[in-house]
Order: sequence, then C-alpha cells, then structure tokens
Amino acid sequence: MGAVSAAAVGSAFGAPASHVVDKTYSCRSFPHQVFFVGAQVRLPPGGQVQAGPAMATVTTAADHAFQMVFKDVKNSLKVDKSICRPSSRRVALRPGRLPLNQTVTPDFMGHITGKCPTHTKRVLVHFRVSLMGGVPQRALFAVRKDTAKGRSLAFFKWAPRKISAYLAKSCTTY
Repeated sequence: MGAVSAAAVGSAFGAPASHVVDKTYSCRSFPHQVFFVGAQVRLPPGGQVQAGPAMATVTTAADHAFQMVFKDVKNSLKVDKSICRPSSRRVALRPGRLPLNQTVTPDFMGHITGKCPTHTKRVLVHFRVSLMGGVPQRALFAVRKDTAKGRSLAFFKWAPRKISAYLAKSCTTY
C-alpha cells in the first residue's frame, strides 16, 4: 500500500501546509464483483462504540484489505497500488442520482458500512481529500463502474465529525 503524494501550499507565517489530493484509480473487483465502503466519524471516549479516529475506506479485493484508506491522522492517505492503478477516466464528485442513504455524526450512528455489487471486473474510485499539515480535514469520494456507461455506486461527503453517504439502491448497509 503506497502513500499518495500531493503538492503543498504553505504560509509565510509558519502555518501548517495545506493541500488537496485529487486522484482517480481503477481498482480490481474481480472475481467477487463487489466492493465494501466504510466511513466513521471521530468517536469520543466513553461511548457505546470504542473511541477512534475518523476514517474512510474502500475495499474491492477478496482479502478484505483496504484499497483506499485515510484517517484524520497525519500521513494516513493510502492506496493499494497492487489492486488499483491510476486512471484518467472521469468520475463526478457529486451524488448525481444516488439517494442519500444516511448522515452520521458522533451523536448519531457514528459510522456507516456498505456492500455494493458491481457486476463488473473493475471500479473507479475518485477522491479529493483536503489536508492540513498532512491530516485529512474533509473529503469527497465516489465509486462507479469502470465501464463505458459506468453507473455511480457510491458517493461520500466526509469530515471528521459528519459524513453523508449516498448509495445505489443495490447496496446494503450494516
């Protein structure tokens, strides 16, 4: 799993460098033709769910290792380049026709996990992650079929304290 590089823009006053990573990858989803997506807000200690960092993941491979992952901790954005390759194909970073499935916060649910059938050998994963000092502050990411008519399957608007998930009707959440 490799770290994803980005250009940094810093301040003359010593503020942490901020930058945006905007990448698209084509990831193998064969032979199972399914992908899993998960996102979690930053959870405080003392709740029903164990405290932990906010994070987002996309998994397409049979071994359930993350193909794309980031947390709200420094230098955590990673892409598994043994499963995913860079792509120049376009994927819109908006929900389009996908219905809002759920919005989670530290006070409501805390996380969302979904499983989506792809019926194709590859999916496109596009993410735009805004970083401050190497720590993800907000992100948009979308998954669609890597075919000529590539139907959208998932779109997430992510921040450490609020996540909105838009999923295709074929996806199930748990």
